[in-house]
Amino acid sequence: MKLVAQLEDLFYQFQHAPEHEHLRLSAWRILVHESEAVSLGIKDNFPGSVYTPPSYRQGESGDIFLVWADGTCSQAMVQMNPQQGSGFWQQEMEQWKQASYIDPDAAHIPAPKPLPLVAVEDRAVKNIMEGNDAVLFDLAQEWLKEKPENAKMQGSIQAAWGYRHVRTSTGLAVTYQQSQFASWFSFDSLVGGGFAKRRLSRPEEQRELWLRTVDYYAKMAEEAPAVGPETQVVFAPSMTEELLGQFVLPNFSGDRVLEGQGTFSQENFREHKEVFHPQFSLLIDPLRPLELGSYLVTPEGVPAIQTALVLDGKLQTPFLRVKDAVRWGENPTALPQGSAGLYLQHTAEVPWHTALEAIDDGVLILSVLGLHTQDSVAGSYSLSAPHSLRILKGQIVGRTDVKLTGNFFADLAAPSTRIARSNLSLHPYLLVRTGLQTL
Repeated sequence: MKLVAQLEDLFYQFQHAPEHEHLRLSAWRILVHESEAVSLGIKDNFPGSVYTPPSYRQGESGDIFLVWADGTCSQAMVQMNPQQGSGFWQQEMEQWKQASYIDPDAAHIPAPKPLPLVAVEDRAVKNIMEGNDAVLFDLAQEWLKEKPENAKMQGSIQAAWGYRHVRTSTGLAVTYQQSQFASWFSFDSLVGGGFAKRRLSRPEEQRELWLRTVDYYAKMAEEAPAVGPETQVVFAPSMTEELLGQFVLPNFSGDRVLEGQGTFSQENFREHKEVFHPQFSLLIDPLRPLELGSYLVTPEGVPAIQTALVLDGKLQTPFLRVKDAVRWGENPTALPQGSAGLYLQHTAEVPWHTALEAIDDGVLILSVLGLHTQDSVAGSYSLSAPHSLRILKGQIVGRTDVKLTGNFFADLAAPSTRIARSNLSLHPYLLVRTGLQTL
């Protein structure tokens, strides 16, 4: 908390009684993170090696945004330093002023508004920080004890706890605690499983994830029949998340829409153009308890609120930061925390086990090569998917290697596209009809 107090006092002084008039501030915003984290890893079946030693980290850092009296703006990252004194901060102010720029749309600090009640902390994670960290080592030992006999295992477990401080010159002063727990493991870099939320995972969740991944790994050892023209493509939840991050997230960013650099134009949003099938909706929802994409307030001081980007297939709004909202002429929206904050919904969702049983001829895509090279604006993809799993008559029967060709926006607009849910994953399984051939 020392850093945020220093910055708050500093900016108040330079707003009301600066030593030099050219350094007078008219407005400012501070975001500071205090965090501590413990982690351990497994590398090639060995825990705590020189590559993945158990570690503890603690730090305090922040981001600042300044509006000077002449209307110019500055932004910078700051970190806590024991040597910071008045001379240090005077020099920093001079440097920030020298790096200032003109951006009238950005020079706006919102007034405070009531904050929602959102659960973003789990005391069980705090207990780990206080020395009760056996849960991490027990989980790693369990993995190594039960891993498939000849598999080469990689893994990581991390718990984090900290404070988030947001201060603005308009009177917002918010401090709250937040936590995070993440774990992942993989066998021979073929299949893996992961968990990431703001709460500690439950034993039954870890167990179900483990058994599913071990089963997938066993099926990888069996050759399966080639795919055909009628084979159903199923993107695993991790793939759905990656596809949303590659094709959807950038094209719903307000600045890209306003600059004409995205798939959709500002007019498309004004007209609520239908771009997905009417059964699909896309939301940013930071109000869900203990999810990784949940928060109380954005870094710009805007309270968390659910925002529909697409509703019943029709465009509603891009996500708008304060600057974008000023240009758009609307209020700021919720902001996604990466693709973790995006929620794809369908009016006819079913449980994954129900969807699997109904697939006579399918292929489950666990990973692809080169997704980051695909044109995010066009939405088209041509991807190799080695190490995929063949589905026949409702059962996963073995491994196959395939190539996919299609368009993600067309997938979301197609009436044949469906969604299935698993309680192990935030994102859904996505069942599509797309170009498919055996490698």
